[in-house]
Amino acid sequence: MRICGFLLLVLFGAFSYGYAQDTIIIDNSRESLNTSIANCFTLYESSDEMSGDYFLSQGKRKLSGSKLQHSTENLNFTASNFFIHFVLLNQTSTTQDLAFETGRPITNLITLQNISTGKKHLTGDALEFSSKSIATNRSIIGIMLPPKSANEFLLTLASDGEVISLPIIFWEKNRFEKQDRMEQFSSGIFYGIYFFVIIIYLTFYIILKDNLFLIYTAYVFMAGLLQFALDGYLHQYVLTSGGYATQHAVIVIAGLTVFFVLLYATHYLDLSGKLKKASIVFASVVLLTVSLSLIPGKIYELCYPLINGFSLIAIVYLLIIALRIRRKNANISRLFVLGMFALLVGAIIFILGNFSIIDAPYITQRSLKAGGLIEIICLSILMAGRYKSIQEEKEIMQLRLLEQMKEKNKIVSESNIRLEQEVRERTKKIEDQRILLKQKNDDMVSSITYAEKIQSALLSNVEKFKAFLPNSFVFFRPKDIVSGDFFWIEKIEPSKKWPQGLIVYATADCTGHGVPGAFVSIICNNLLKLGKAHKEIQSVGQVLDYVNTEINQTLNSKYGNTQIRDGMDVALCAIDIHNMKLYFSGAKNGVYIIRKGALIEVKGDRKGIGYSYGENKKFTTQSIPLEKNDVLYTFSDGIVDQFGGPKQKKLTSKRLKELLLSLEKESIEVQHDKIEQAFDTWKGDVDQIDDVLLIGVRIS
Repeated sequence: MRICGFLLLVLFGAFSYGYAQDTIIIDNSRESLNTSIANCFTLYESSDEMSGDYFLSQGKRKLSGSKLQHSTENLNFTASNFFIHFVLLNQTSTTQDLAFETGRPITNLITLQNISTGKKHLTGDALEFSSKSIATNRSIIGIMLPPKSANEFLLTLASDGEVISLPIIFWEKNRFEKQDRMEQFSSGIFYGIYFFVIIIYLTFYIILKDNLFLIYTAYVFMAGLLQFALDGYLHQYVLTSGGYATQHAVIVIAGLTVFFVLLYATHYLDLSGKLKKASIVFASVVLLTVSLSLIPGKIYELCYPLINGFSLIAIVYLLIIALRIRRKNANISRLFVLGMFALLVGAIIFILGNFSIIDAPYITQRSLKAGGLIEIICLSILMAGRYKSIQEEKEIMQLRLLEQMKEKNKIVSESNIRLEQEVRERTKKIEDQRILLKQKNDDMVSSITYAEKIQSALLSNVEKFKAFLPNSFVFFRPKDIVSGDFFWIEKIEPSKKWPQGLIVYATADCTGHGVPGAFVSIICNNLLKLGKAHKEIQSVGQVLDYVNTEINQTLNSKYGNTQIRDGMDVALCAIDIHNMKLYFSGAKNGVYIIRKGALIEVKGDRKGIGYSYGENKKFTTQSIPLEKNDVLYTFSDGIVDQFGGPKQKKLTSKRLKELLLSLEKESIEVQHDKIEQAFDTWKGDVDQIDDVLLIGVRIS
């Protein structure tokens, strides 16, 4: 690039600021365009947060500038503000539409102030992406220079600890767009390789469930994400708001990349003992540094060089360990060593470029990318080989298992032939026994069925009940063929005490159900008949006293060798229709009276019949006035103890009371049907647990 002394004098005359600035001439030769010319500028550094206006008014006189030596300068890790004061002189007769590029995509804030026009243009990852001068991942600012004009500019770069790379390129707009398209195309291929590797090895992990593939996938993801952030795409597509998250993301991702490469190498090299402990300590220190980097200020600034140093140390450390192990164990692949070596070379070239030791920015800025890509390719080939070897081992194991299975199948087949013969013989024997058992079972069922007919003949039936009490119903459902629950009804002929006679009925629940309960029910039924026949018995309580005494004597004869504690719970009701009275005595069971929307519960005595041999406590007789349309309900415990409902709980007396109250105004026939329906709905698919008996009588 040529800078004319004569034009400098003209510029000094045109801009009377009293101090010099760098002047860049744009002429038809285009020598100063489309290439980095940082070595044509003077750089001023301020360790405090000096503003551009202060720099122009006073700061430039106080600061000593230094001439940049390289076409692309690297300013090391720094938290300073840097200034470049220059003039662009357009000597051509056409307007120059330029794209000004400087700094890395991750530079915090870049400000280009056109002093001649007073306009400011901003870019950098401290801003929202939409606020950037040109919407691209790179640090680009648009400049428009009229023909035959001179414009004075102040460039300000602010960093919070990272390396500032300082290319200064004035791109012609068409050249920039072409170069940017090529850059985007190559980036697409680069990140496509990473994406492909991630998908492939994540699939391998899912297939093989080998954690090494998962760790390797995590490492490749973090390495790709690091390049994605360094290229400015993270700011462009993910953390578009800029600021804290965007600025801290790079160092966090870099630290996690080092952590996962250490973790991967530890597992792949199968480190043990001191080497494994050293790797774990190293990885822990890296994670601690990543955590500290989230704290803004001096600690954050210090973490930048630390993470970079850890990256280089980790690569050298792993390369040395791999070479050392390979000497002792040839199973360590050359590809691992080659990949680590390629990454090390790329990192060294990149770091030497950062310190401006190698002045080849195109190479140094891409060396880390190239080294990382070579490493990923080598390690991916290595992991593909591991996948292949695991699959081959599985195939060998499967073949061995197949042979073993064939041998076992042969043994099993021979055993099956013998077993089939034994099974046929045993099946015939079992079938003969089944037929015999079926015959016995059929005989038993026939006997029980006939016993049910005998029980029905001996006990009261529904027709007899309705003959004495027409406005009544009986809901009776035995659990088995024969039942332990029974009902009994008789009419007491008129006498001096009861001129109109009485209707006496009982709702009884004998011990157990099935055949034992049926035997007890017949005994108790007969005793009730006998109790009614005794003239000295003048109350329902005395009837129960008589039945209690007799059943204890019947079941527990003094000549017997065993004592039987069977009996019944019973509600015994005597209705005097003429005087509208109910005489009631109960052994554990009571009676519900529904009257004008209310439920009256009359409880029986708290003892049963036949359970307490030798006790002399008498059953009480209760006299209850009746009113027209009263409904009396007596029942066994089988209905309230039935399990069912949505939570498989007992129906309970509370729910039964609610049901009976809701049916008060219904006819006796409708009440029977709705109670039966409600019971079936509650029970659902649950087995019936006991005999069920409920009797309703309306007083009319």
